[in-house]
Amino acid sequence: MTTHENILIGSDSSASLAAILKSLQTVNQYSFITATRMSDIIQISKSVQPVLIILSFRDNQNIINSLLSYNSNFSIPLLCLRQKNEHRELKIKEHIIVFTQSFEYGVQSNHLSTNIQGILKLIQHKATSATSCTQHSLLSNDQTKDLTRFTLELDQKKAVLDKIKERIKQLYADVDASTKAQLMSIVNTIKMTRNDRKHWDDFKRYFENINPNFLKTLSEKFPCLTAKDLKYCCYLKMNMSNEDIRLILGINQESVRTHKYRLKKKMVLKKHQDLRNYLQTFAS
Repeated sequence: MTTHENILIGSDSSASLAAILKSLQTVNQYSFITATRMSDIIQISKSVQPVLIILSFRDNQNIINSLLSYNSNFSIPLLCLRQKNEHRELKIKEHIIVFTQSFEYGVQSNHLSTNIQGILKLIQHKATSATSCTQHSLLSNDQTKDLTRFTLELDQKKAVLDKIKERIKQLYADVDASTKAQLMSIVNTIKMTRNDRKHWDDFKRYFENINPNFLKTLSEKFPCLTAKDLKYCCYLKMNMSNEDIRLILGINQESVRTHKYRLKKKMVLKKHQDLRNYLQTFAS
């Protein structure tokens, strides 16, 4: 029987707890423990040692302070879901990894499960790196925060731009020709912004901190690979699903499969060789 690792979810609102649990239904490889009181969170974090603690309190800062007061060496990563009325910036000790996200955006927009999967992959990767430091450089706390912050902000930005674009398309049929031209100009600008090269450059910089030799070695071994090919390979190296890749690249599932097939041909992989597995072990 498989023993699942635990994620501790703490909130002073039963409605918030229910919403968080509902949004995490797809994160089925972990067991969830809930708590509504500060004392319970402290006790559970000590006895169970969860891989991640999700906090959604009216005053997350107070909970963090209590955890640190109880244990100055506290090191469990935290994800704080900010409420609408929580405007002050969290004050965090340097050795603590804390991710923050809007409760409304994460839970009500169903982005929480995707973001938590990303956070857990980062945590898992860091743990793996600790046992094989000759192969990978450890991520510093700041690097981990930067990568996650970048991922969340990019996800949020794309979602907002997509909503604006769809709204413009709805208005398109009811305006005159001159206004239509202006609206289409805005839509085209959004498309360009959504696929801004800077997003890739930022991602690439953070990615190479985790996999310093991957892109260089891959490009040297397969000089025929395009920038788009390399981007796709990075996502596979991160073990992202086809659905995640489809959403990030803005393409359909058939295009994902076609790109995978073409990559295998460029790399001269045999029919039985799995591209994802090949890249997982490449330059590692």
